[in-house]
Amino acid sequence: MVEGLIEQRAHSAMPDDGASRALARLLGVLGEDAIFVFASGANDKDVLEAVAHRRASAHAAAIQGQPQARMLTQFDAWVIDMVRAMAPLSPPGWIPMMGVVREKVTLEVGARGLRSLFSNKPSERDIARVKRCGSLATRTLRAVFAADGPLDAEESATLAAVVAAFGLPEPDATALLAEAPIAPETLDVYGELDHDVARAIVRGAWLAAAADGIDPREEHTIRVVAHKTGIAEPEVEAARREAQERVEARSKLGAAAVDGIRYVLSDLSPGLGVRLAALVGTLTIPRRWRGEALASVGQGAPVTLAGRHVDLATNERFSVLGIAWAAALINDPTVARRAVLQSRWERFAKDLGEHDLFPQSLVEQWIVMALATWARSWA
Repeated sequence: MVEGLIEQRAHSAMPDDGASRALARLLGVLGEDAIFVFASGANDKDVLEAVAHRRASAHAAAIQGQPQARMLTQFDAWVIDMVRAMAPLSPPGWIPMMGVVREKVTLEVGARGLRSLFSNKPSERDIARVKRCGSLATRTLRAVFAADGPLDAEESATLAAVVAAFGLPEPDATALLAEAPIAPETLDVYGELDHDVARAIVRGAWLAAAADGIDPREEHTIRVVAHKTGIAEPEVEAARREAQERVEARSKLGAAAVDGIRYVLSDLSPGLGVRLAALVGTLTIPRRWRGEALASVGQGAPVTLAGRHVDLATNERFSVLGIAWAAALINDPTVARRAVLQSRWERFAKDLGEHDLFPQSLVEQWIVMALATWARSWA
């Protein structure tokens, strides 16, 4: 199916500047896509392939040299696009309210059940459910963000990414994003609300608050919403502890990913190595720890391999190494340079305590196959 979509977009559409340059542009986009997928913890070939399917239009734009949101140039817009692409596959868990999306509160999945045999369009009932639950999740998130002051650019971008993940019709999404913050006491909880969805909203609210340290005003907002949605106190407390644990674990993963990129691309500092490390840090490290973690990036201090990240779990090491190798390939290295990059990547992997080279092969095989699929469409 992916090949069919690509053929429709690319057949007889060889870029004017030639196949090699076009594929080099696509390589950069694929590398950025892979960074996001691995940063989401989706260390799976099937997810990568599904992302390629859902990102086919963006990949076609890269082939043709058309403007598009890129990690390196339009970071916030790129994050929104990637969250939308990942929503029906593996919603990125570090973004608040993605647990709500996992409860099938998204229209990005299309029709479900028997209806999917006859139509890809969701039913009116599904649309109404996503509008109701998605609106409540968005209003709760906005209330948490606004509890300690006006929303900043990052909070506004996070809201936009959450709304994108719900897949609402454009008029509904635009209206929802334009709303002013609502006090939690006046938040309207109407219609039937599944307990799992309500619990996911509370979890998402705690995650948003914990990212930069839980403010008492944010806590008040969350507890009011929990009461309104019928979440008992033990569950509220459990969700709070879980959120704090998640952001702390995320901080460690992000710090390791930043070090991995800086080490592998150490000869591109200043330059691409610094830019990618800073952006990956922004993507992966919660705000509470981000400034301290990225200080060394700005100072240009070299990365010393000293086993600093050996306490990462196996899946976290996989994500870090996948991110590092995707970053290494973004600039389309020559065969000779790739050998240098691989030797650094292997040393960093060993320092992590990881001897499995599968993250590297997974990234590389996916990128090469995606490039080859587009190249075949011109044959």
